[in-house]
Amino acid sequence: MIPGIPHGRHAGLADLERRHPAAPPWPRRVPPAVYAGLAIAAIGTLGWASAVPWLFPSLGPSIAIQSRSPEHPSARPWNVVVGHLIGAAVGFAVVRITGVIHQPAMNLSHALTGARVVAAALAVFLSMALQELAGANHAPAEATTLLIVVGALDANLHGAIVLLAGIALVALFGEAVRRVKLERRAAG
Repeated sequence: MIPGIPHGRHAGLADLERRHPAAPPWPRRVPPAVYAGLAIAAIGTLGWASAVPWLFPSLGPSIAIQSRSPEHPSARPWNVVVGHLIGAAVGFAVVRITGVIHQPAMNLSHALTGARVVAAALAVFLSMALQELAGANHAPAEATTLLIVVGALDANLHGAIVLLAGIALVALFGEAVRRVKLERRAAG
């Protein structure tokens, strides 16, 4: 031990409180659901204000992982961004290869075709395999690829832009949440 240098499990917190005695303790006590809800609200508000639907279902599990398990490898920005990009790219490719891009979306037709089943299985397989190769495993990205395959997300340029914006926003807000949570855990 070196005198005057903070050490031990609570050293960072003690040092912070010594330097900033008025620093509020509340960030250490906020549950993950609050951070996740605030991040999704921010993304939704930005999308609403710009009239672009940046919220899509696979962002919820992404922010949940980032706020609940910030130390997990799949919560890292690389995994979130690259995982979702792989999932989206695979979804775009598979709907074209299998021809399901020409079928009505499942949420409109309420029909599951054999081609959609093949497309879904192929898309999840390829997305997971490519994520593994890229070192970017992120389970919520499989939801992104399935949303494209079932037709719930548009597999066109507009759909790609919406996906990119949503992915970028969840990575940005999610990383902020992840860092707060990691600091909170380090503090005790």
